Amino acid sequence: MPVQVVYITAALLFLGALPLPLPPAFNEFLKMVAFGTFAWGAYTNFGKTNLLLPLAYSLLAILFNPIMEITLPREYWIGIDLAAAILLLATKRRIAP
Repeated sequence: MPVQVVYITAALLFLGALPLPLPPAFNEFLKMVAFGTFAWGAYTNFGKTNLLLPLAYSLLAILFNPIMEITLPREYWIGIDLAAAILLLATKRRIAP
């Protein structure tokens, strides 16, 4: 996966964490992009020596699953979006070689 996809996903997650009234279509798009990025990150990191990172990616892929949505209050999603974006930027070399 190109590193640009990681940057775009992180930017979308930061944008989703802003206290702006965003349309519901943006949230659906954000969930699809984040799910794909985290699922790919989990897939590429399983079988390596570090087990914590693929588990974190898997948990985030489950949270951002666009098919079976998990409904949480907006305050929780702000924290999840920020933590996910920071994790992506901190571990971008593990996803995009």
